[in-house]
Amino acid sequence: MAQDNKLDTLRAEKERFVAFSFAAADLLIELDGKGVVVFASGAAKGLTGVDMGDLKGLPFVDLVAQQDKGVISNILDGMKEGDRITPVVTRMDKTSVSAIVGACKLPRNHGHVFLALNISSMASTRSGSEYRDSETGLLDRKDFLKLADQQMAAAADAGQQTELTLLQLNGLKDMQERLGDDAMGNVLDKIGVLLRRYSLGGDSAGRLDDDKYGVMHSASIDGKAIEDKISELTSEMDPKGGLSIQSSTVDLLKGALSATNATQALMYVVNRFVDSDAEDFNIKSLAEGMDNRLEKTMSRMLALKSVFQNYKFKLVYQPIVKIVDKDIHHYEVLTRFKDGESPYEPVIFAEETGIIQDLDLGVAQKVKTKLLEIQKRGDVLPKLAINISGYSLDSDAFIDSLLALYSDNEEIRESIGLEITESSQIKDLDRAEKIIQTLRGTGMEVSLDDMGSGSASFQYIRALTVDYIKIDGSYVKEVLTSKRDAAILKALSRLCQDLEIGTIAEMVETKEQLHVLNVLGVNYGQGWYFGKPQPDIDTKRKTRPITKNLKRKGFATSWS
Repeated sequence: MAQDNKLDTLRAEKERFVAFSFAAADLLIELDGKGVVVFASGAAKGLTGVDMGDLKGLPFVDLVAQQDKGVISNILDGMKEGDRITPVVTRMDKTSVSAIVGACKLPRNHGHVFLALNISSMASTRSGSEYRDSETGLLDRKDFLKLADQQMAAAADAGQQTELTLLQLNGLKDMQERLGDDAMGNVLDKIGVLLRRYSLGGDSAGRLDDDKYGVMHSASIDGKAIEDKISELTSEMDPKGGLSIQSSTVDLLKGALSATNATQALMYVVNRFVDSDAEDFNIKSLAEGMDNRLEKTMSRMLALKSVFQNYKFKLVYQPIVKIVDKDIHHYEVLTRFKDGESPYEPVIFAEETGIIQDLDLGVAQKVKTKLLEIQKRGDVLPKLAINISGYSLDSDAFIDSLLALYSDNEEIRESIGLEITESSQIKDLDRAEKIIQTLRGTGMEVSLDDMGSGSASFQYIRALTVDYIKIDGSYVKEVLTSKRDAAILKALSRLCQDLEIGTIAEMVETKEQLHVLNVLGVNYGQGWYFGKPQPDIDTKRKTRPITKNLKRKGFATSWS
């Protein structure tokens, strides 16, 4: 009887354990010591594409997509009795479904590993585009930062503390010379697997540059331990050399960094670290002051957002004239901050930290206010072109706000032009074309800035239907002395004539430049030759039509 009670108790405990497992997982799998499935229960077909009865006898790693096989193999091979892994997001091979995989290796279970597979919000944060480094299998910098943003938001919602470890691997080129290309490829592949192994969700690791790497991970994982693991790995594969590794770890939810725009601050600091070769921005200095750099960046972002949102900036207006007769066609609206301060650096900072939309909307609002004043006093409205960053054009919320701002006044709307700057930041040209045509459909004209300055200029002209393009000033500066630049300007001008696109030359400073531009067929010019940016615009009163007053005593008038 006592034996029966004991068996009933064990059976109840087992059922309770299974119930708890199914409450948190869609599929339970048990693997033997070789990683082969010996038991499965749950939504096998939906997750893996294999019927539950057919899973038994299959190596689990064979069910996983190629890009995740190395990570899963590394996890399973490295597990010891009593280990429980941080859940990783894994894509199934047959179904392409991404599921969170948790694993534990309980004592006294013959080396078996128990897996719980589940589909949840963490799986959905996996990078959609997944641009990967071919050598390591890690996300490239842009996709890594994109995924880091998503992972930080998901972790914050779940109350999970996350950290970022940045690593600089010194000596990769020397190692490649010692080992050769094939062996070095194997080293980089294993480094990629190792970094993903310890990353949040199994994919929050990226190759930021040739020798710089980033890993998002839970606070339970020591960033220094990741550094030691890579050092140990490379020493084994290259006993004569190995790598000198430096790392820096920061708590991503510390203090003010949990506020809005924290990820943009993080991205800015990471990008400055990757792009700078200066001694004062190496991994050592970063490690000593990462928190400080992030907090300073956040403080500056908040201060600039306040400037933008409270319109604490000035506008100046520079004329753009018709080259044929030098009549003013429209004005470009430029921003000025503190007296004597160049607007270039604050604008670049705003673009790189994601707050440029606040400035673009602030300028749009201030321009509307200016035009309303002119409209109320009965003057002819000048045409004004405001700068819109390619970053802003990528935001649906920004476009909605811009359209709403000008929706109530057709005359003002038709006096507005939009000059798209940083067009290289436009990621989806098909989407951008639809947005541009929506904007043009409201009466606003659109131009592309700095054409000719990048290799993709003709790609943008081909993909985006606009009213004007602005020719980069570097070509105009050299047009008198460089046959090559003159030829490029001539070809660009002819192309735009055929496409019915107006051409605007920047940085026109001399009469001689103006003459050559006229010969080459450029339509408009902008530069100090025509006028510097001014704090105001001279406007003219509207001419009122003279009509005879036909209404005399004894006469009736009508429209019929």
